[in-house]
Amino acid sequence: MKKYLLIALIVFTAFVSCSKDDNADNPDRQALEIWMGQKTGSTGDFSNLRWMVVLPDGAYFNQLPSEGFLNFSQNQTGGSWGTFTMNGNSGTFTNPYETLQVNKISNTEMGIVGYVNHIYKLVSVEGLKLSGKYNTIPNWSTIPNYPYGANDPQPMFEFTTAGTFNDMGAFVTNFSTPYQDPQRAPGNGTYEIKNYTLILNYSDGRKITKAFNGAFDNQVTATSELVFIGGNPFYNH
Repeated sequence: MKKYLLIALIVFTAFVSCSKDDNADNPDRQALEIWMGQKTGSTGDFSNLRWMVVLPDGAYFNQLPSEGFLNFSQNQTGGSWGTFTMNGNSGTFTNPYETLQVNKISNTEMGIVGYVNHIYKLVSVEGLKLSGKYNTIPNWSTIPNYPYGANDPQPMFEFTTAGTFNDMGAFVTNFSTPYQDPQRAPGNGTYEIKNYTLILNYSDGRKITKAFNGAFDNQVTATSELVFIGGNPFYNH
């Protein structure tokens, strides 16, 4: 009898271990917050954005990793690491190159002291499914001089809520030769959104991951008019 109880315990333990959240093996990813806003002194479009990735221990990274957060850790390069501290409603972001004082406005909004600019905490997009055609060109479906035909390679994704996508050339840099670079070429496959990361599994075997979020602290839905993929705006019309 004891032997069977021991076997059952081993099986149960293995099941629990395999069922743990993917964040469990990477403490740096647990409960991270991402804050987004325009850089101080900037107004208008989304060409000059500021990102703060804040970890539970107060460490923060001042860039958005374009490849997303599946392998994010404090070994991340491409930006500067610093610290974020909060005392009541006042906080400070500090890294080797700048210090920003902030005031809490709400749980998802902070103002930068001395500037009109605010930063906003991104909402979760975990498990989201999208529906529509997302293009890097604003108002692409209504502008009279849209340069691409319906089936031409173009800077656009088409997503379905069934979890499939058609990449019409979202990563292509030269549309006169859209298939020149196989890693950037148009293709299709299945996708999922996890840990602020869009995971694209192409039918040709490629796997591309990109940071994914909405605009500021706005809720993201299947048909949101604006999302950010790899830090770049994509417009659904």
